[in-house]
Amino acid sequence: MIVVIDYGMGNLHSAFKAFEHLGADVLLSGSPADLRAAEKLVLPGVGAFGDGMENLNRLGLSDAMREEVLAKKKPILGICLGMQLLAKDSSELGMHEGLGFIDAHVRKLPVNGIRRASPSSSQTAPQFATGLKLPHVGWNNVKVKEGARLFEKVSADPSFYFVHSFAVECNNPADVAATCEYGKGFAAALQHENIFATQFHPEKSQKDGLRILQNFIEF
Repeated sequence: MIVVIDYGMGNLHSAFKAFEHLGADVLLSGSPADLRAAEKLVLPGVGAFGDGMENLNRLGLSDAMREEVLAKKKPILGICLGMQLLAKDSSELGMHEGLGFIDAHVRKLPVNGIRRASPSSSQTAPQFATGLKLPHVGWNNVKVKEGARLFEKVSADPSFYFVHSFAVECNNPADVAATCEYGKGFAAALQHENIFATQFHPEKSQKDGLRILQNFIEF
């Protein structure tokens, strides 16, 4: 059984429905007991890092996840915010401590997103210098590292759907399974022993996204 962890953050049901579509034995639950009974765990999510950690701690899910993932080596897949929560900390809206499953930190993408009006006369339309905008929303290609198990049987030049303003910065490059470019290169996916994660939304990324989820089911 795969448990999609319900901790009150967005996008939980779409992830659950994607696994259900693939025929997985899947349960949406916020019960620590269900996490302990599961074969695999999925931590999706959309929203602020601090709110996510507060909910995980309040529901007793952080301790249950540490026991199952770190001590018992149960496979886990983090998606979007779920990937970020696996890191040590985040600077989103202040500093917040994460689960610490990955030796990494969550930092804002280095893009300005600012429109500046150039000097102009009343007869001339304003000119704008536009940087990349946040959040980073839309389809982007990713570069997959050799041996990345989540990406087996995925297209040669895959593209996935992203929605985020912060990204995971790993201290150990070996933990990065795939990268993407937006302002600068950032980790699009992680792989560390039994821990997997994607910054993009596989459940919204059509055929290749479903292949990612299928690979996790078969892991």
